[in-house]
Amino acid sequence: MMNLSDLQDSAIERGFTHTFICTDSGVKRDGDGPVYPVTDLKIVNSNSVDVGTDPGDDATLYLIEATDGSKGTLIVPTGFYTDPAMAKVIDQLLQRH
Repeated sequence: MMNLSDLQDSAIERGFTHTFICTDSGVKRDGDGPVYPVTDLKIVNSNSVDVGTDPGDDATLYLIEATDGSKGTLIVPTGFYTDPAMAKVIDQLLQRH
């Protein structure tokens, strides 16, 4: 089983080099990147990590592609550790998937 670090390394090897962050106005790309509305994004794939001993270590890594070709990842903690705004964005993306 791969851990989160392994999944991130694999994503980078596949060209998903940016980190996406949820904000009040949309999803922001790392650094000085643009803020995307959810309608400009799609989930390409996702992988979950469940280490079994500490629920705080469980997360899902989403591979996301923007309409402008930017590719990146969004890490979402599992369960009650998830930020409600992040959960809302993922719900919207999954509905479009």
